[in-house]
Amino acid sequence: MKYRLVIVTALLFVAAALAPAQPAGTYSKAVPPNKAVLDRLNLRTEWTQYLPVEGNRDALTQVQTIDDQVFVQTRAGLLIALDALSGRIQWAARLGSGAASNAYPVAANSQFVFVAAVTKLYAFYRTTGVTEFVADLGAPPTVGLAADERSVYCVLGMRSGGAGAHRIAVYDLPRPIGVTEPAKAAVDPLARGAKAGATSPVDDLLKRYNPGAVGTPEAERLESPLRAEVTTVPIGGMTGAKSPSLAALRTVTPPYTRDFGSRSPSLGPVASLRQPYHMRSETSRYIQPSPSLSTIPPSIAAALALTDLRPKSVEPPLRWEYGLNARVLYPLVLTPTRAWAITEGNVVLALNKLSEAGKVVTEVKERLTAPIAAAPVASGTTHYVPMGNGTLVAVDAASGNLAGGIIAKWRAVPGGLNNHSPFVTKDHVYTSGDDSGVVCLHRFDGPFKGGKGAPPKAAEPAKEGEPAKEEGVSRVEARPREYLAGDIVWRSDDGADRIIGANEEFVYIRDRQGRFLVYDAKRATDPTHKRSAPLGGANFGEFNVHVVNTASDRVYLAADNGLLVCLRDANPKYVRPVRIWPPADVNPAARVGVETRGGAGEPKKEPEPKKEP
Repeated sequence: MKYRLVIVTALLFVAAALAPAQPAGTYSKAVPPNKAVLDRLNLRTEWTQYLPVEGNRDALTQVQTIDDQVFVQTRAGLLIALDALSGRIQWAARLGSGAASNAYPVAANSQFVFVAAVTKLYAFYRTTGVTEFVADLGAPPTVGLAADERSVYCVLGMRSGGAGAHRIAVYDLPRPIGVTEPAKAAVDPLARGAKAGATSPVDDLLKRYNPGAVGTPEAERLESPLRAEVTTVPIGGMTGAKSPSLAALRTVTPPYTRDFGSRSPSLGPVASLRQPYHMRSETSRYIQPSPSLSTIPPSIAAALALTDLRPKSVEPPLRWEYGLNARVLYPLVLTPTRAWAITEGNVVLALNKLSEAGKVVTEVKERLTAPIAAAPVASGTTHYVPMGNGTLVAVDAASGNLAGGIIAKWRAVPGGLNNHSPFVTKDHVYTSGDDSGVVCLHRFDGPFKGGKGAPPKAAEPAKEGEPAKEEGVSRVEARPREYLAGDIVWRSDDGADRIIGANEEFVYIRDRQGRFLVYDAKRATDPTHKRSAPLGGANFGEFNVHVVNTASDRVYLAADNGLLVCLRDANPKYVRPVRIWPPADVNPAARVGVETRGGAGEPKKEPEPKKEP
């Protein structure tokens, strides 16, 4: 009996060894949806793409839609750009060393897409994938990036040894190479009136790439969210204090010895820790300062930089930093002149985007009574902020000040947890939360825009001296059939709580079991109780990567095994993508850094219009 048990155990071990290994990180077995299922939902497959997933531990982590492109990030650090119209892979880039790391949402403007990996900031041309620059941030990002045509905005952790919690760093985009006019004297030595400040194209190129630069002193600015004072903390090294270079020392282990055998002074007998460090003896006080520990690492870095003959790459200039004693919870939300941040303690902060280094202007700072449950979203200059008490606030982000705080356009109380970012369409805004369903709200004040249920046109007021017209209805009679911004249009069941896309007629929602549901976007199935039931549904539970399309009417289904499917309504009007989400207004009026530059490196002035005689 004992031998039989041993034989059975050995056979089990052999069978386990011969069995194929179960993937460790990829669990989904999703396949493209069946055409018969899509026909019931009045949908059709626009395209299907299988993205490369490397190994069993890799998977899709982020899928974002920006204008006419789809950007996908994998756990192994691969960034893939796809054409949203055809699904064709345009380019792919490897971020970092390929090791698994946190993937944060990317940001983009009309030319570049920006992505952060570990402590590096990457900028790629959106159409070609060519790298514009790779910059060292000095610390890993904590939330997603934000960008406009001039700058990229990063929320970073503090540097090693620095105080505070998070800091906001703003990097300007490298200016394009502006070729100045050649000096006439260089072409014709006899020519008169040559421009004195003209340079050659090689000099213009060197201004941008700066191959001989060694790095300038940095300063870390910390500001409390409750104070307006700015504290400057110098970074160790490069502070102006001179110490002997380690290149002249035989060893970096104290005590430091010279080549001729004499010992250099150690930090032990130094009487004062204030720089520069001097011995108190009369013989060596003026000739031998002791090495400073704070300058040893920069001394090594400076020695290596002086011997490095490789050309320097393009790096974005740091415009300003803003340090905080509280963590920033969500990505920054931009307006043409402001960068809005939400920190711990329910503090809403608006910083002037056009501030210069050391002069960051705080325009709005207010502590709210309830926590902000999810990341706000923007449409135009209106920001929609979901509150933890079930309230949605539409904020006028272009106004407000330190005295009055934020200015709300309207407030609504849809209820629920409200811990999902709102979804905005042309006429409605949708709020949702875990186990609280989706609530459709009106965005604007005014009457219904035609169709069934629209109120009759109100009679025009009678002119002075004329009898009142009897046809039509009065404004008082039409008022009950008008709506106000923030009014509830309909509410779904509590289980259907993830909106993933919409078009002009329908809204597409996922429930907790992964079922795909289609709802009417404009009206409730039960107008009395303002309740709406799905018009159809299908089981797409294997598509376990949540994708929200904020760029067009397309619906995306993604699975962690690399499958990405694009669906659209079968109506011929949606053959071409239709923008559903009104875009946010983030760019300043003058796009400095993108305009053509003049001979002296200044923006070219537009000719003044001729005055009419």
